[in-house]
Amino acid sequence: MPNRNQHPLALALFSLLSALIVAHAIYHYTILPDRVATHFGLWGEPDAWGAKSVFFIWYGIIGLLLVATWAWVKRTLTPGHTSWLNIPNKEYWLAPERQDETLAWLRTGLLLGGSATLLFLLDLMHQSFQVSLGKATKLTHIVTSFAIYLTFCVAWIISIYRRFGRKG
Repeated sequence: MPNRNQHPLALALFSLLSALIVAHAIYHYTILPDRVATHFGLWGEPDAWGAKSVFFIWYGIIGLLLVATWAWVKRTLTPGHTSWLNIPNKEYWLAPERQDETLAWLRTGLLLGGSATLLFLLDLMHQSFQVSLGKATKLTHIVTSFAIYLTFCVAWIISIYRRFGRKG
């Protein structure tokens, strides 16, 4: 079986962002007040406040679920375990002579997608913390953050169709 870790930079980025979320949460837990903004309206204004401990429990659960989901999908993307995979021209791209390269490309892309998702979460949490610390009155760039994340997702989907949309 070929080396499944042909994507060291994507793995390093995903790992770095995972660690950064943990460090970010630990640091902010120590400096935030006991009541924090827990919900925001469409344009980023806080409209609900709650206990810091509950907020961080949910932050941890969401972070762990994201990391676990992306890691699980990346690890299960192996020869013989691709029945759930839905790409254009699947039979062609998963033929034995192309399967390893196809799966390596997808694993790298999934790590980058996971990294983008972690970065989006980190950005949203940081904006939320700034509100709770009184350094901002609302999420300062929620629309921009969402637009950048959405652009990444669209670009990823386009890259899949460009790569696998035709045979050869």
